[in-house]
Amino acid sequence: MLPSPLHYSTMSPLAPPVHDPKKDLLRTAPWYWGNITREAAKNVLDGKPDGSFLVRDAQAKKGEYTLTLMKDGNEKLIKICHMNGNYYFVEKYPFNSVVEMINYYTVNSLKMYNKTLDITLSNPIYCPYDDDEAQPQGDIRLLSDEFIRCSQLLLQREQALDQKKTAFNEIREELVEKKLHQSVFCNAEKMFRSQIALIESFMIKPVNIGGGTTTTGSTTGGTTGSIVGGGVNNVGGCNNAKWQEEHEHMQDNLAKLKCHLEGMHNKMDTLNLYIKTRKEEEQLLERQINASKPELQELQLRKDKHIERLKGFGLTEDDLNVILEMGFDQWKQYFEKASNQPHRNEALWFLKDAKRRDAEELLKDAPTGTFLIRARDAGHYALSIVCKAGIHHCIIYETETGFGFAAPYNIYSSLKKLVEHYASNSLEEHNDTLTTVLRTPVLYWVQNKQHILTQMQEELELEQEQERLAAQESTELMPPPAVTSLQAAAMAMPSSAPIPMTRVRDHHHHSGHDTVDASLGSSETETPPASTSPSNFSTSQ
Repeated sequence: MLPSPLHYSTMSPLAPPVHDPKKDLLRTAPWYWGNITREAAKNVLDGKPDGSFLVRDAQAKKGEYTLTLMKDGNEKLIKICHMNGNYYFVEKYPFNSVVEMINYYTVNSLKMYNKTLDITLSNPIYCPYDDDEAQPQGDIRLLSDEFIRCSQLLLQREQALDQKKTAFNEIREELVEKKLHQSVFCNAEKMFRSQIALIESFMIKPVNIGGGTTTTGSTTGGTTGSIVGGGVNNVGGCNNAKWQEEHEHMQDNLAKLKCHLEGMHNKMDTLNLYIKTRKEEEQLLERQINASKPELQELQLRKDKHIERLKGFGLTEDDLNVILEMGFDQWKQYFEKASNQPHRNEALWFLKDAKRRDAEELLKDAPTGTFLIRARDAGHYALSIVCKAGIHHCIIYETETGFGFAAPYNIYSSLKKLVEHYASNSLEEHNDTLTTVLRTPVLYWVQNKQHILTQMQEELELEQEQERLAAQESTELMPPPAVTSLQAAAMAMPSSAPIPMTRVRDHHHHSGHDTVDASLGSSETETPPASTSPSNFSTSQ
């Protein structure tokens, strides 16, 4: 016999611990209180309404958990078992995680386990963030992992909430339409009943044939009809036959109307049942939506706390975005690479007192992407950069919102931040002629010319090799050229037959050098700087 799910004995001997591989996911759940005692859980839930609950570590067996639930004003302890990667109250109904199981029972009753527990987990009691010992305090890697898990869980919950809101709105719109159908049915029913009553009123008109007398029609303040006696009984017989025929016709119509009305009632019952089911679904979704809001608020609070702590390590919003997108290890590699870049040393590119002539002298014969920033006599700053063998000068504006080349891009808090951004983002987004990044600070170029040229040559050779391999692969995948009808005819001819040829004018002998092979390189001309416009750089003097 399986033990009752409500029975939880703390007197049993300690069982061997069970490793829980999904403990990290559970730590992100706001209703998980970790390793607290039964008395502490009781004190937390004291005075809370029915449906309030929390989950804590089981004291008798590590790796298992206890659900503490308020029902009828008292605490109920339910053991959450863990075996073979499944979690359950009774083995018949397993779940993949404690979080999945708790989420399920926030909208489904626990009565399948115990008839006395006809209740849902409707009111989660959240563990205060600062009291959660499971949260990392000083390890940036652990803190980043918790930040990723919390952010992903928050995103999943938000997406699930959006889906529920969409489904809720669709049901609500559908119910409005179905209510119109109900109104149409009601009006049709009234019309059918009116027709039935009218036919029945005609059918109850009296017809008396006796002693030579026949009475038809309606009676209003007396009897109005035809009284035929004696030798004219044949007229009464004709009237009777006619009335009998009309009566049968009305009976036939009446039966058809009642049949249609019965079919209408059946459809009406089906519609009413469907509306009732959809209303229940609407109410369930409404409860789920309302129940998820506190959890989202708590998850958002936790995420904000993680962000605050990570920023305490000097991380920026860009760093946090990279961590979320690529993970901590990839961010660390990116950060270390960025830290080793010469761009971080302002002395290598910020020459405050340099003039335009000095900048051009320093940048002479430098490769594309070599740059410096200098102060302008007229105010603001100037970027001097090499691109396509030309030296360009562009204004960097200093505004209340920050440094930048043009509104609304004046958003960088310092020149260093601007340089770090455009070290990996092309200036082409502001000026079509500047197809480069801020690649090499000018003084770093002056000090390391041979090393930089060697590195650039290696990069160029690698790029050319990749292009060659790509072209070779593309050629191998190309289908063989199709055989033309002329070639097919030629192949079909006997070997002794002459092969017809099309004469082609030899352009190499007759046209001189008028044509140029497109595959040959042509001389580059320097592209003039773009004209000044709100969307482009401003040319600096």
